[in-house]
Amino acid sequence: MNPLSRPFENILITTVDDGPFFVDELFQKKFAQPAPDHGIPLICFYRSKWDHFLPVCYANLLPYEEVILVGGVMTDGRAFQHMPATLSKEIGDAGGIYHHVIKFAFEHFKDDCEAFFGLVEDERSMVVNLEAGFEPTRHEHLIAHFHKPLSTERKNFLIEKIHGIGPF
Repeated sequence: MNPLSRPFENILITTVDDGPFFVDELFQKKFAQPAPDHGIPLICFYRSKWDHFLPVCYANLLPYEEVILVGGVMTDGRAFQHMPATLSKEIGDAGGIYHHVIKFAFEHFKDDCEAFFGLVEDERSMVVNLEAGFEPTRHEHLIAHFHKPLSTERKNFLIEKIHGIGPF
């Protein structure tokens, strides 16, 4: 088990087989389109009772050749209304729930890729991504996380390759 999968009491970060089953309604509300049925859905759940789980945060990880693209990220602020105030504060004080989701992804998939990439247009989201370990690239909105020792040439190659595919 990845030790980062349980960052707080009654919180579990895990991959699931069918992301839309858990988050489609919220995804449509946030992005005005159905949740993707491809990639690797990563969901953070809050367990309010032994038989009641709420999705709190979602990210879709899309393996693309030698990298993983991170997209479709969303957090459902309404889920925090179901948590004790102390847990909600603890999560906020520790960088927020997405911070922990992306740290889990970096650790869980570190052997499956050379780097992670994301596209971020929201300023607040950019701050969280940078605090979690992404770094900006020379291309506006494109961020990268290089977790393996790569040469500058290799990093630049991957950045240009991912920039070349356009929005993901």
